[in-house]
Amino acid sequence: MLVDETRRLALLSRLSEVLGEEEARTLIECLPPVRWEHLATKDDVKASEDRICTEMNGKFAMVDAEFARVHTRIDGLEHKMEAGFESLRGETALQMARMTRTLVIIMSGFMLTIWGTMLGIGLT
Repeated sequence: MLVDETRRLALLSRLSEVLGEEEARTLIECLPPVRWEHLATKDDVKASEDRICTEMNGKFAMVDAEFARVHTRIDGLEHKMEAGFESLRGETALQMARMTRTLVIIMSGFMLTIWGTMLGIGLT
């Protein structure tokens, strides 16, 4: 049976007659304004806590799996970048060797031309 506010006030009035005003108010304040079966018990709170923990652990597992997937992708990208840099480094070294060889040949040609001119001027 649901106790409404009118019945609570009637009980307060009667308790005031029997116990006194202050004691009656104290007793009424200890009674919940709802039915007892609607109040949560320690078991209810524990069950809610367990359900929330289980749900959160599931979500954390999903986040961990996502981080692992991202980490794997980053590792793959790092390997590709390293391979690309190695290839670029090798290509750059090859180009530098070609350019050096070309410059040596050009400078040798200039030096031979200058020496030849100097020898030609010196012999005449």
